[in-house]
Amino acid sequence: MSALTVEAQTKKDLVYPFKKYWSPEPGALHEVADGVFWLRMPLPIALDHINLWLLQDGDDWVIVDTG
Repeated sequence: MSALTVEAQTKKDLVYPFKKYWSPEPGALHEVADGVFWLRMPLPIALDHINLWLLQDGDDWVIVDTG
């Protein structure tokens, strides 16, 4: 299942390539392309969440924290 979409949504001059997921629920895992998942991880501090990317490579996984 691929949730990749060509539609974009603009908010405050930012373009979100995934209109459906521009603000996903915390803790929800969304597949944005084959083997590429977006996870909005909630945090119990003033910085209330981070975005993580999970990349599947065969049987292995890589988690990317871009912050």
